[in-house]
Amino acid sequence: MTGKSNGYKQHGLEYYEDPVADALLHYYRAFGLENDSFRLMVLASPISLIFLFYLFISSTTSNMISFTAFIASIVFMGISVWMLVEILKKDSGPKAMQDIAEVIREGSEGFFVTQYGTIFKYAFLTSFGLFVMYACREIPAQSKLNNYFSSFSMALITCVSF
Repeated sequence: MTGKSNGYKQHGLEYYEDPVADALLHYYRAFGLENDSFRLMVLASPISLIFLFYLFISSTTSNMISFTAFIASIVFMGISVWMLVEILKKDSGPKAMQDIAEVIREGSEGFFVTQYGTIFKYAFLTSFGLFVMYACREIPAQSKLNNYFSSFSMALITCVSF
């Protein structure tokens, strides 16, 4: 391994400072997510939100599908953060395990940089293509979008959304 260690030693093991992990663990404890009853309430709230949306905002099928997909994506992002915090709460293990973990971490970071760099290039090109297509087309006259958006603004919204 190369470079300086930015960690500190405790009981002969080296720990690395990680401000993101520390912040996640702080907020996890501050919001009381270690409490099982609060965790159940958080898991039940998306169903309540979807029901309230149906009752008070819109009951059309397309709006319900869109809102449910939006809520599901937020829920799964929350679950992934919760799983990350559960992993971060675990002990980092003995020195030998930490040495192996460091090598695995370096390899996986290199893989992700390559993979997401390639994905970004293709996504950027596709997004630019969508922008050009939407900027060159006319919004149909019968559409109410003409009251709110121009072709350029629709192209920009579609490009950024993608």
